[in-house]
Amino acid sequence: MDNKIDIDLLKKLVSIRSLSEDHEQCLLALEVIKKKLNSHKVPYFIDFNNDFPFLVAGDKKMANTLFLCHIDIVPGIDRQFKVKIKKNKIYGRGVLDMKGPLVAALDSFLQLWKMGQKKFLLAVTSDEEIGGFNGTSFLSKTLFKGIKRAIIPDSDGEALVIIQKAPFHIKLVSKGKSCHGSKPWEGINAAYKLLGCCNEIIKMINRDSIDLTSACLSQFHSGDAINKIPDNAMATIDIRIREEQEVGEIIKIIDKNSFDWGCEWKKIDEPIFFESKVNNFFIKKWMMAFEAVNGKKIITKIESGASDARFLWNDLKIPIIVTSATGSGSHSNNEWVDYESLNRLSKTIIYFGLKLI
Repeated sequence: MDNKIDIDLLKKLVSIRSLSEDHEQCLLALEVIKKKLNSHKVPYFIDFNNDFPFLVAGDKKMANTLFLCHIDIVPGIDRQFKVKIKKNKIYGRGVLDMKGPLVAALDSFLQLWKMGQKKFLLAVTSDEEIGGFNGTSFLSKTLFKGIKRAIIPDSDGEALVIIQKAPFHIKLVSKGKSCHGSKPWEGINAAYKLLGCCNEIIKMINRDSIDLTSACLSQFHSGDAINKIPDNAMATIDIRIREEQEVGEIIKIIDKNSFDWGCEWKKIDEPIFFESKVNNFFIKKWMMAFEAVNGKKIITKIESGASDARFLWNDLKIPIIVTSATGSGSHSNNEWVDYESLNRLSKTIIYFGLKLI
């Protein structure tokens, strides 16, 4: 297998500023993928859910294995929308998260289709970076119901992801009594109350390892004048939960500290978990394919970030391979992916599809 990924296609996709909520640009990027599918005579359709476009390619009646990708990106600086290649490193917005791995998966899908392998379905959504609720969450309850397993090339390395922490976001508010900033003793500072509450919650939830549950203060707003004690304040906390059994204890911590500090809180979302069972037949076969192509055993890891894998895991209870290519800097100004690693990803998918499933 001497295939190389389509670098020209990647350049075209990177040049499109397909931010999650820019439906026109996301659709434009999907149209580029559509042309590639047309040239290989692969059936597909583009549809929308709440104005978010998505593309599905393949034969839904024959498919049992899903390649799941997303075309949306986070904002970037102007220079990132033109690919630069230095040695083996490809630089640009989304080259790692996840237009580069998307191109690798698309090339693999097309080659497998050409070889008569029709059991694969390719889906590309456009809202993963803002939660995935209009893309994969919707599709996992509708179109994906017959899918038995999935490959999601959405991570930051070649390791096999066995756990992704569940994101759990909460909003807290505090009320006080305003007064002039020169006489703070006459008021009740809502910002003090809320900051104390947040600090205690975070201190009690945070664990002592990067592989365990974490929490951080992500937003804080209070007051409307520089010389006035604020009578209201709002904050959000971003919690990443390792184990589902921790949820009850975390809520108790939030309840107790909110009561003690005179604050109120509410959920922004529900934690949805993903876990890959390494003793699953499908997962074992991927590990064998990786070793055959790369000449080394695959390593496993726990990932702090979440992906759309959690919706498939939660709704369909299917085995899911989450992996990607070597790279760094997702969501930063220096995002890059290794070209040869993308080729290895593509080769592994093809070997896996032809030999093992």
